[in-house]
Amino acid sequence: MKIFRNWLFLFPLIVFSGSTLGSAISEQQIKHIFPKATSIGDTLAEYPVQPIYQLQELLGYVFQTNDLVDFPGFSGDKINLLIGIDTGGNIKGIQILSHHEPIFLHGLGPEPLDRFIEQYIGKNVSNRIIVDKAANDTNLDDKTVHVDGVTKATVSVIVVNDTILLSSLQVARNMLEGFTVAPLATPKDDFQSLSWQQLLDRGYVRKWTLTRQQFEQELNAQLEDFPADTFAVEEGDEFTIYYAYLNAPSIGINLLGEAEYQRLMTGLKPNEQAFAVMSEGFFHYLEDDFKPGTVADQINLEQGNLPLAMRDLNFYSFTEPSLASGAPITDDLQLFVVNTQSGFNPSLDMQLSLNLTVAKNHLVQQQARFQDDYALPSSLFDIAEAVEVEPPTPPWVRIWESRIGVISVLIASLILVTVIFIYQHKLSANQKLFRYVRWSFMFFTLFFIGWYAQGQLSVVNIFPIIQSLMNGFEIQMYLMDPVLFILWIYVFISLFIVGRGIFCGWLCPFGALQEMLGWVAKKLRIRQKKVPYWLHSKLWWVKYGILIGLVFTSIYSIRTAEVLSEVEPFKTAITLQFYRYWPFVVYSVVLLAAGLFINKFYCRYVCPLGAGLAILGYFHMGEWLTRRKDCGSPCTLCHHKCDIKAITPKGEINYNECVQCLECIVYYNNDDLCPPLKKNKRKNRGKAIDVSQQPA
Repeated sequence: MKIFRNWLFLFPLIVFSGSTLGSAISEQQIKHIFPKATSIGDTLAEYPVQPIYQLQELLGYVFQTNDLVDFPGFSGDKINLLIGIDTGGNIKGIQILSHHEPIFLHGLGPEPLDRFIEQYIGKNVSNRIIVDKAANDTNLDDKTVHVDGVTKATVSVIVVNDTILLSSLQVARNMLEGFTVAPLATPKDDFQSLSWQQLLDRGYVRKWTLTRQQFEQELNAQLEDFPADTFAVEEGDEFTIYYAYLNAPSIGINLLGEAEYQRLMTGLKPNEQAFAVMSEGFFHYLEDDFKPGTVADQINLEQGNLPLAMRDLNFYSFTEPSLASGAPITDDLQLFVVNTQSGFNPSLDMQLSLNLTVAKNHLVQQQARFQDDYALPSSLFDIAEAVEVEPPTPPWVRIWESRIGVISVLIASLILVTVIFIYQHKLSANQKLFRYVRWSFMFFTLFFIGWYAQGQLSVVNIFPIIQSLMNGFEIQMYLMDPVLFILWIYVFISLFIVGRGIFCGWLCPFGALQEMLGWVAKKLRIRQKKVPYWLHSKLWWVKYGILIGLVFTSIYSIRTAEVLSEVEPFKTAITLQFYRYWPFVVYSVVLLAAGLFINKFYCRYVCPLGAGLAILGYFHMGEWLTRRKDCGSPCTLCHHKCDIKAITPKGEINYNECVQCLECIVYYNNDDLCPPLKKNKRKNRGKAIDVSQQPA
């Protein structure tokens, strides 16, 4: 059948679609950023960067943005970049390691993204970089820099911008002189002698106990199910971690003793903050292959949802620990350091996280995550007066602010289409007025919602939702495109009230384009191909098969599903306005041409988005397109007049296939068009004549 030929046509698109680089970093990639490099260091244990040298001189650092920031792109996945900055904080080079942005993979191509990223090379990380077209604005300070965006890819370029700037600034603050941020809270020199129990009672030392039941619940397995050396089940049913902030003398001296505390303070670098961690019970917080002096994998500190690496100081490599009287001295006592350049403030609430990945056997691994809150009283610190810095505006807020005009017009149009549906019977009673309103709205949908506002909903938008059900929901990802967000909210609500038709018949730009071609076909008197109803009712299941295939593919591979979703011509015809590689254009034109002979061919038999909306719309509240007892027998006018054959020969309306163009309501409410009404009208006219002819 034709649909399978369409799938066959898409096969070369899968083969030749754009690809992304892997995340493994080669020496050639790094030397492309630093051509003078003679030595490339290993990734540092305390921070995920690689130092780059020319002989003995440090040139700068390279890093992957996935290690530092977590900004989902339009596709829902992060955009991973390799960035190099020199010792002065200047960006030396950027390379794309991986991304899944559909607009660049299967739309505009990679060149616009490459040109956008090139604008950042040479910029300093301290610059305030704004993505727009205002490069000639003279009322800007020296620190503000403008870069040109990419038309039709607003969301993606804003995410790339934030990914570049925030990851680079983090590296600069952690690794470069002149970018460090001094802590707002410094421990007071006051010392108060406290016992171990008093340290616990005041919360200076935190005792965090996890039970065997909690472990088994999170791991979804019994502890005996794991290898014998994983959990020491013979040591009781509790696992306890003790941890404490050490820079404050009333904690550090009382816990470590005067001599060891002074040795610790002497060894710390400026802005470094030390913590003691130890545990007892059936588990050890340190992984089996933990190496002293490195960052522990199973524990980390968090503050303000920002993970902070804890690097081991290997403090007791040459001395035996001697803790406060009553403290449980264990074999896994370690001192760790956190750098305040990462934004850590010891006077604010923080959390210690325990992250487990334990092997059940050589094939299966179980994971669990626990978190404990730790807060220290402000009386331990001298709090410097903070300089109020306006927090960065979230990317989605900036996008909404920049598109307030488009948003306002869109909302007004949604209110209008709601009013049309509420008063559909009154409006359709005036055939001429209804057609004027209908045609005007179709032009608005195509030109404004589609080509201008880029508001074409797509089955691709559903893939991140499926992924979020498995990986966690993040509302910010959906807020990145206000037009799509508003449309999806409106369509989702309307699905359960009136079904799929309010979108498919009124708000889908490609559907509007097909309807306009249907008008052209009628004007040109192009003879329509009659699809027998029995065959028509079988063919509409094809789109459901396509939908099921795409959904299962997206669970396995979002990238593959995005390629296969090119079965939708929306990106070519609406998003890119046919400015695209010729096979995509030919495919879209073929579908539109088919619509000249079979009205809305794509909507009826191919569209996976329409299938998905029909499934949800199946649960709509009621059937409001009223029918008379004459509908279907003897009158079959609406069945023959329905261009997409959503009305059965018996006069029933299949709401799963109906796009609610309301043409049947025009016939239904017009006594010059509806045969039963015409018949009644003639009868009433005859009765009036008979009465008028009777003698007085």
